[in-house]
Parts: sequence; C-alpha cells; structure tokens
Amino acid sequence: MGRIRLPALAIAFLLPVIAACGTAPTAPVETPAATEADMSLGAALALSCSGCHSPAGGAITNLEGRTADNIRQALLVYYQDPDGTTVMHRMIRGYSEADIEAISAYLGEEATE
Repeated sequence: MGRIRLPALAIAFLLPVIAACGTAPTAPVETPAATEADMSLGAALALSCSGCHSPAGGAITNLEGRTADNIRQALLVYYQDPDGTTVMHRMIRGYSEADIEAISAYLGEEATE
C-alpha cells in the first residue's frame, strides 16, 4: 500500500507545479498595419543595413547624419570593385544600381530627420 501512495503523492505534488509552469492566455498583441509590402523599396532594402550600421554598431560605421550622396558613393565603391572580399562587397553584389539609389535615398532621408 505504501508503494501505491508514493506515486500518487508524487503526482499530486507535481501536478500543480507543472500547471504553474504553463503560460496564461494573453490578449492578442496589436501589430502595426504596415508590412514589408507597404514599405518603400528603400526602406525594405535598408533593413539589412541596420543589423551592422546602427548607433550601437560599435566599430562599424554608423550611418546617422550621412547624406544620401555620401551613402551612395560609399556603396558604389563596393559595388564597382569585383575583386573585393569584405562583407560589404559580398552584400552589395545582391543589389542593382537602382537598389543602391533607393537605399541611399532612404537612409539619407532618415539621417536628416
């Protein structure tokens, strides 16, 4: 009889503990209506820049305060160097010149706001 009580006692003890570990239902989180499809091309493409070029980027250049022309010229240096092997050289190969223009215009606008 003592052997039957031990598992029942363990279950009785652990059941409330396990139940307490579950998550309580939460109210739905409201998300902004804008999606990537709603964003401008420049904004959508510039999302990949923010991973490294943010104010908290550390040793990597922050893009705040730069003009669209400055950003465009920097991107074109990487774009026009077919032998470059840096991360920026690799990233820029995935963009067209129109994409570079859109990114520069968007980030330049962001820098002046």
